[in-house]
Amino acid sequence: MAKKRPTVEEKKYMSQVADYGCVACEQDGLVRPAEIHHIRKHTGMGLRPSHTKILPLCASHHRTGKISVHLGKKAFEEKYGTEEQLEKKLRERLEEWRILTSIF
Repeated sequence: MAKKRPTVEEKKYMSQVADYGCVACEQDGLVRPAEIHHIRKHTGMGLRPSHTKILPLCASHHRTGKISVHLGKKAFEEKYGTEEQLEKKLRERLEEWRILTSIF
């Protein structure tokens, strides 16, 4: 089964999220480029959730580090919070940024 391609609006949001930088590194006081992690909740293997249920994570926190959502999810959540908590915080910050930039 082919994966659903993102719409133009979803691509714009995904780019905005990736540009934010890694949300886990941010909590550690670091700034690192991010790649997109799709939050998989109740989707099963091979099924990708919406392109708007995403987090910006560096490669280490996404898929290669011991404390990452794919290799060390329990340790990741203990240190940084759940994916849902991080997504909520990210959306709040993106909205704050949107409001600030609309003023100027």
